[in-house]
Amino acid sequence: MIPLYFTIILLLQTSQILSLENDKQMEKRLEILEKVILHQNRLNAEQQIQLNRQQSVIKELQTEISRMNVEISDCTSMKVQKRQQSSTEVAFSTQLTKHLAGLGHHSAVIFDKVILDTTSSYNTGDGVFTVPMTGIYVFTWTASVGNGNWETTELVVNGTPYAYTLVDAGTGGDYGSGTQTVVLKVNQSDHVLIRTGNTGDGIVDGNKYDTFSGWILFPLE
Repeated sequence: MIPLYFTIILLLQTSQILSLENDKQMEKRLEILEKVILHQNRLNAEQQIQLNRQQSVIKELQTEISRMNVEISDCTSMKVQKRQQSSTEVAFSTQLTKHLAGLGHHSAVIFDKVILDTTSSYNTGDGVFTVPMTGIYVFTWTASVGNGNWETTELVVNGTPYAYTLVDAGTGGDYGSGTQTVVLKVNQSDHVLIRTGNTGDGIVDGNKYDTFSGWILFPLE
């Protein structure tokens, strides 16, 4: 009977010891689990911070790209506008610096000095202004004679006269000068020049007093 009693007591003590051991192990496991959870939460927080930074950088880049696209669009628009404006800025002005004599009827009066030519369309070799674009143009010129001479001149487009001058210096060594202005529709590649008429002495005095000019009023498609 006594040995059984001691056996029961020993078993009870052993059970308590095992229970205490299990509790300690459970506590250790809980501590480890808490540490793992805290570590994971810390990693998640750092990842979220990094993700927020990346999103912020992406937004800044998108804003910069949008700004650059606007600048590119503005530059392109300005270039197109400038190109359109420059294409309609047609004007020229020339001067006759020489004394011309011995001109036959319908001879070209070549104004030898270019004062302005925005499209490089006037040729000092033959006195022809080649129309750079179709439109409504204004043309004007002045012809002078002296020493009792007289001369007629005319503005021609592709060989057809459209306006005329008649200058007569009279007698007594006087000088005469005449100016004419005409508004015409001319087409691209048309040839415009000043020539002598079918009457006169064949003399144009020039000497920087005579000019031939033209400019576009507005283009036509």
